[in-house]
Amino acid sequence: MNNTEQYIEAPEGFNSNDVAPPFLTKNEWPVNSLALDLCGTCNLSCRYCAEMATQPKRDPMSMDIIDAAFNFIFPGGAMNYNTTFRFGSGEPLLALELLKGIERRLKYISRRNRPFLNDVFLTTNGTLINEEALKWLLSTSWHIKISFDGPREIHDHWRVTKGNLGTYDKIKPVIQVLAKNKQRKFSITSVLCKDADPQKIYDEAVNLGVQRIELVPVMHHDKEMHPSYIDIKKYDEFVNNYSMTYLNETDNETFPTLTRFSDCICRVMGYNNSRISCGAGRNFFGVGPDGLLYPCFRFIGIREFALGNVFTGVDKRAVSVFTKGAGRPYEERSSCKKCWAAPICGGPCFACSEMFGPGNGEPSAVHCAYMRINANAAISLVNKLRKTNPNRLLSFLPAIAIHL
Repeated sequence: MNNTEQYIEAPEGFNSNDVAPPFLTKNEWPVNSLALDLCGTCNLSCRYCAEMATQPKRDPMSMDIIDAAFNFIFPGGAMNYNTTFRFGSGEPLLALELLKGIERRLKYISRRNRPFLNDVFLTTNGTLINEEALKWLLSTSWHIKISFDGPREIHDHWRVTKGNLGTYDKIKPVIQVLAKNKQRKFSITSVLCKDADPQKIYDEAVNLGVQRIELVPVMHHDKEMHPSYIDIKKYDEFVNNYSMTYLNETDNETFPTLTRFSDCICRVMGYNNSRISCGAGRNFFGVGPDGLLYPCFRFIGIREFALGNVFTGVDKRAVSVFTKGAGRPYEERSSCKKCWAAPICGGPCFACSEMFGPGNGEPSAVHCAYMRINANAAISLVNKLRKTNPNRLLSFLPAIAIHL
């Protein structure tokens, strides 16, 4: 049996039509989320880096482009929607002073536009978080994520400096401080490569105080990095053990969250379901250092995916081509049409499927296997809690849904 032949059938009694989302609207989407590529480079040389494998070298972003990006999403200085900003391509803390300036500007805009809000998500490898940077990060209201692959022997095998040195000892104390002080506004992302043990990664993160954990299978052209069938089975056992432990847990507030599994639980109950994996190329765009707009930061610098610029706005023709092609919904992908988990999954990451998939925008079989594992376990947990303690399911729902 290979990696793609398991978890094909839907769990007994599950009907995907019960959670199928509505078809996407043809109307123009309001742009309310940007990812700014501030640096275009990184201080590490992680062995599986997807950006290094696919994206060209970029120059740092100038303040003129940042100003234009703000004018693009806040025309006339006004917010019409709650907005989100993401800083995660390259290593954003290489541009610490720019980040501080952006924070000051966002605070000013928020004060002028209440009750609208802006959320900021910063992803970093953590190695540049010195005393100054840590103090500033703790003072912000931003969501902070550190890329962390678990125990030293795993982390230091993959996440290395340009001199091929491990980074575990550098970021461990930083993770502990952020986890304690940021709590659920802090998270880690771990990449699951061949021979990575999800239980060991999870235990290491929890021991450091982390409450939100994202586990992501690797995406790279080198298939020697990809999880094996044994690795996938190990993940299946891990998620089901996590689910059973949750059933016996009484404190939702302190129980660590597997973010991707939690998202699946929410969708099994019919919330946040979509026919696309995210709003990239619709309401969410990446901004390159030259001001060009792309579907997300994973596409920045790849000119065939340029969708306009921050000075003149979105190119509607280019967006239409993208949303009918690389960004098409799951019902227009042959693999997803046959998959019972598609309404829970939302389809593949556009960037992953285009640059690392088998072709024609189809999803990676390895990623599909991990998603079906999450979906299987989520369906089982939801069914059990509906019978024994349905109130506990409320903790997974978006706050807006609870107050409807």
